[in-house]
Amino acid sequence: MDLDPDVKDPWGLPAMRITQKSHDNDLKAVQFFIDRSVDVLKAAGATQVWAGEVGDSRGGAHSRATCRMGNDPKTSVVNKYHRAHDVDNLFVIDNSSFVTGGRNHPTLTTSALAFRCADHLVKAAKAGNVKI
Repeated sequence: MDLDPDVKDPWGLPAMRITQKSHDNDLKAVQFFIDRSVDVLKAAGATQVWAGEVGDSRGGAHSRATCRMGNDPKTSVVNKYHRAHDVDNLFVIDNSSFVTGGRNHPTLTTSALAFRCADHLVKAAKAGNVKI
């Protein structure tokens, strides 16, 4: 993540740019799972199996690490309950708090953390720790 040298926001400031590239181990893991999937399909009796080529999955809907989770406001954006350190009543509940992640589809982890955040939010509200 860095500032784009060419693209400017409406105020004339450099726009944020996210550049990512899959690690070689990610690509090897994808190939491993494709191979095992083919094995399972053939073992189940499939007579024809199509497996796509492994390629880098740049962009997409699974970006992470733009709102790091942590205890220290100097090095993180949200606490362990996804509550922003610097903005009252702001909860950022998505995969942006993941500093890293497994390959693709963080939906279940994101959902689990959202449920935990909601539980904490209800408790905080009942205790008067949320401004209404």
